[in-house]
Amino acid sequence: MKIELTLPRFFAISVGALALVAGVVLVVTARTASHAVVLIGEAARDQRAAQVARAVEEDLGAGERAISDFEQAFAADAIVRAHLPTRRANAEARPFDQADLRRYLTAELIAVHGLTDLTLTWGTFERYDQDGAMVLGPTGRGQLCVYRQPSGTIQSRASSTTVDPTQHDTFRAAAQRDNQGRALWSDLAFSELDAALPEARRRQTMTVQKALFDARGAFIGVLRAGIVSGTLDRMGLERRAGDPHRLFIADSAGRLITRLAPDDPYRVIDQAGRPDPDGDLRVQPRLLPAPIAAALAFARAGGTGGTRVTAQGQAYLATLLPIAAGRAQGWLVGIVVPEAFYVGGLIAARDRLLAALAAIMLAIAVAGLLGARTIARGVATLIHSTEAMRRFEFDAASIQSPFGEVRDALGSVERAKTALRAMVKYVPVALVRRLYESGRDPVPSAELTEVSVMFTDIADFTTHAESLPPARLAEALSLYLAAATAAVEATGGVVDKYIGDALMVLWNVPSPVGDHPAAACRAALACAAATQTLGASAAWRQAGLPPWHTRFGLHAGTVLVGNFGAPDRLSYTAMGDGVNLAARLEGLNKVYGTTILVSQTIRDAAGDHFLFREVDRVAVKGKSRAVAIFELMDTVDAPAAVAKRTLIDRYTAALRAARERRFQAALALLEGPQHAGDRPSQVLAGRCRAWLEAPPPPTWDGTWVATSK
Repeated sequence: MKIELTLPRFFAISVGALALVAGVVLVVTARTASHAVVLIGEAARDQRAAQVARAVEEDLGAGERAISDFEQAFAADAIVRAHLPTRRANAEARPFDQADLRRYLTAELIAVHGLTDLTLTWGTFERYDQDGAMVLGPTGRGQLCVYRQPSGTIQSRASSTTVDPTQHDTFRAAAQRDNQGRALWSDLAFSELDAALPEARRRQTMTVQKALFDARGAFIGVLRAGIVSGTLDRMGLERRAGDPHRLFIADSAGRLITRLAPDDPYRVIDQAGRPDPDGDLRVQPRLLPAPIAAALAFARAGGTGGTRVTAQGQAYLATLLPIAAGRAQGWLVGIVVPEAFYVGGLIAARDRLLAALAAIMLAIAVAGLLGARTIARGVATLIHSTEAMRRFEFDAASIQSPFGEVRDALGSVERAKTALRAMVKYVPVALVRRLYESGRDPVPSAELTEVSVMFTDIADFTTHAESLPPARLAEALSLYLAAATAAVEATGGVVDKYIGDALMVLWNVPSPVGDHPAAACRAALACAAATQTLGASAAWRQAGLPPWHTRFGLHAGTVLVGNFGAPDRLSYTAMGDGVNLAARLEGLNKVYGTTILVSQTIRDAAGDHFLFREVDRVAVKGKSRAVAIFELMDTVDAPAAVAKRTLIDRYTAALRAARERRFQAALALLEGPQHAGDRPSQVLAGRCRAWLEAPPPPTWDGTWVATSK
């Protein structure tokens, strides 16, 4: 039995071979790249993190070194007592010679970089209670603190007679029996020495304290050292030119310990980042870059070591390395770098693999050339036809091919192109697509449909056009129409036609739009905002273009919608009084100095969501019946809504007074400061003054008759 060559079979074999080879090559490439990135990147980041960890540990080690120096000096009798004990040697420590002690602590503070203070607190040891807390005698308690001011000067102070220094938490914790011989570290905190300074100028310190005993076991006291780590001050701010690595120090709860910017404040916060007086001192950055935020999230999840994170669509490599074991519990050095930084060395390997893949594909193409020749012509025709359809080019093409599948496919494409050749006579494109999908030829027809209609126009466009070269005018108009169209289409509106610089927009056709009057109002506000944003954009200013102002007219009603025109040239549009009224409303903006005027129908349908002001009752040109016109001012939840409501209320009261022929009262209502820059108020005030001089006839009902479009 002869097996017929078909497109699925032929392409299954060809594509299968290509997919197999390409898959193998891509797997090898991916594994090679991944392995190289992990090895190179992780080794570099580990080395960098280890350097930072050593720097921090060396800074923090200054406190323990100071305590060790004191123990050695005391053992060598470099620090003397004032006199011999009067009671048991192991029960009561001898008082210190404070002048000698002050000299030693001062010298140590000068010698050991990074120390903010050295504080020795002593008392008369009697015993430990059942909980292991040290019990001191009622006398012999004292404290001497030598400290460095933020300015660098060194001062000292002894304990007062009113405050017992042995009640401080650092003394009590270090003097516990279970902590004998151990150096205890506190977490990062504001220095108590800077309590009188503003929070932004206070130093961030850690303290280490240890209970000291002499060779006979007699209690000496608790020595506390305060440390400021220079590494913490510069870590997050240190950036090398051309180096994309971001370094920081954080804790295991994902809270920053180092600043990312010089003005980042330190705050006392809980683990969730909320202010908490019992929390920890941590940095709350004013701006947290997304890659660092992702790395902090990894820390909160308990992660350490290397990982790959994604931020803002870009891949980053992050390393978290624990530091300062025993000193800063839970501290981590973090490094974040774009993954792309490490792939430079892989480009050559990638190129070699791509060259090999191209060679393999070429070999497969040559091997399949004999078989492909029989179908190439039909496939090329099919591809050409489909690409032409994407460009809305629908010229007829040949459907000759030895393969039935190709002939069927080309026949389907040609039938679709036949329908589209007629559909391209229509705008908008959405309508063309819908008619294309229906498979029917269009014919002149129309039906009554409820729609919302909007007309727009650029104020003083003729003046702008005359002041600009044609090329620049075309470019500016293109930018404007693109911005306006995008704002309209975002609400479901369809641009029916462009009329020079103006737009005619429809809602609820050709596809239904729920609450289309409100959608039209949103579109007008969005379009006005988009025009204002465009006028303030850098591209607009660089082109030397003046700001453009757009006027809008909106109406909702039942009009004729359908295909109008000659049989060989149709236009899908709307016609009727409702369309004309929307156009007239747009023109009335010039009279009242407004931006968006809407009809009573729009106002009634969308009034719950927007701020409207009744501007006037007008008999538009070509109509004898008056209609109420309203200005769309904003949404009801806009920040300026309250102030605008006040303006609306006063204007409405003035308009009512004018219609009741109380022109002087209307003028009084329009004299407030909020009406100074309000053009409708100025127009109404001008009419009231004219009516005071020449009152309207007795039959006048407050309607203003428009004499122009």
